[in-house]
Amino acid sequence: MNPNPNVKYPIEGNQNVHFIKNTITKANILVGDYSYYDAKDGETFEDRVLHHNEFLG
Repeated sequence: MNPNPNVKYPIEGNQNVHFIKNTITKANILVGDYSYYDAKDGETFEDRVLHHNEFLG
C-alpha cells in the first residue's frame, strides 16, 4: 500500500519526514506528490531553498 500523498507526515508518529507538496507556500517551487524531506530540526523545505528567488521562476 502506498502512503497517502495528501497527508503532511507519511510515517505516522514521525514528524521529521514530511511530504513537501503539503508544506510549501511559494508558487515558484514545484514538487511531485511523493517528494519528501527529512527535517531533523523541524525546518521546512522552503527554509532550505536559498537561491531560487521568485523573479527567477
